[in-house]
Amino acid sequence: MTQIVNGYRCENCTDVSNAKRGLDPENPTHDPLKQEKLDRERGRVPEPAVTFTGRLAGLVRDEAPAGPVARLLDISA
Repeated sequence: MTQIVNGYRCENCTDVSNAKRGLDPENPTHDPLKQEKLDRERGRVPEPAVTFTGRLAGLVRDEAPAGPVARLLDISA
């Protein structure tokens, strides 16, 4: 049975306990990567921190290339 406790959707007694303490039952550890995933699933897309206008507007890419950062660093030199 689904319950709403403190504005959080709870599926079981552990979720209810977390919600009573003010923790999001879907992300009780406050993991930022998991929170971004949950926000995207719910349709909440964060606004960019900085918006460039004028001549700088064309220089900004929409998204950074995906891939591990370690591959971009050359440590052999």
